Amino acid sequence: MARETRNSMTLAAAVAAALALGGCAGDLNPVRDVFVAVGAGAAPQQAPTFVEETRAGAPSGYVPVRPTPRRATDPKTPEEVAQARAALEADLEAVAQRGEQARGLAIGPDPAPVVVPPLPPLSEDPAPPPVSR
Repeated sequence: MARETRNSMTLAAAVAAALALGGCAGDLNPVRDVFVAVGAGAAPQQAPTFVEETRAGAPSGYVPVRPTPRRATDPKTPEEVAQARAALEADLEAVAQRGEQARGLAIGPDPAPVVVPPLPPLSEDPAPPPVSR
């Protein structure tokens, strides 16, 4: 019994997936066709005349993908590899030095301490005088 339920659920999932993916097809779209037949969807419209006139001839079948020609690349000699490695290491060192310089500028020296003048001494009677109205 459980096996039959699992098989029917698998079949239902496969049919749902086929219908969902069928909606992605260009000319063969069963989902769209069902909606158009029921009246819930709009029928496909013809392209305007200026679009039809400017389009190139319709390709018959599919347009083949042409592979790009392979570039002729010769392997580098050990000397060329050593030169490239040295250039990259020199660039790395220059970037590290610029980073240290920028870090030093960002941190900068300690700021000078702020000098605050001392407050005047309080009078003998710290309470303010009463307000008369």
